[in-house]
Amino acid sequence: MQKIRAVLFIIAVLGITQLPVKVARAASLAGETLSTEELRELQSKLNSRQNLSVNFIQIRTSSLRPQKPSKSSGKARFTKPAKFRWEMETPQADVLIFNGTDLLSFKPGEKTGSRFKTEGERSKEVKEVIDFVLDFDALMKRYRLVESIRLDQTIQLKLKPKVAGPVSDINISVDGKDYFVKTVKMIFHNKNTSEFQFFDPSSGSIDPVAFSVPSGMKVVDAI
Repeated sequence: MQKIRAVLFIIAVLGITQLPVKVARAASLAGETLSTEELRELQSKLNSRQNLSVNFIQIRTSSLRPQKPSKSSGKARFTKPAKFRWEMETPQADVLIFNGTDLLSFKPGEKTGSRFKTEGERSKEVKEVIDFVLDFDALMKRYRLVESIRLDQTIQLKLKPKVAGPVSDINISVDGKDYFVKTVKMIFHNKNTSEFQFFDPSSGSIDPVAFSVPSGMKVVDAI
């Protein structure tokens, strides 16, 4: 579930921040911190879009081998109120889907996929992350915003978890001209990092089939 939790967190960030917005006046001044009111206005703008499609590259760095990062890439799709598809394309194909009820995981070409019920203690984190996608306040209950500034054409947001865990810091970089998230970097206490770079955002309609497993695939409940 560790990989799933990491992907769900990034989807939560995308659902909240990967949307074009008009940032409040104070944010246009280089280096000036956004006020609480401006952040609330930002929240309202971010919640206004129904669909999101984006390409991504993920770069993972280990503190033991910092000069040899691993790279993967793929596509993510999100539609409100509560559906997403996270599709890894390289180095190996892997798909994670939430259809509004179940969390599904499968590899393209295989005949069997796994289903993770969002009920019960084992999947409580999944429910919480889905809440993040729909509710900015839910995110702020778990993460503390320590910085929100604009430098040139980039808006930088820095978060810290309120409860101790493996993640020490989260840095989010937003394009200040076209207003979409460019990067999300998670920094862990063990000095490992996981950075996502996003590009080609689109708010066009998404085929509902994207949130279903392929026809004929057998889905089994994960233990």
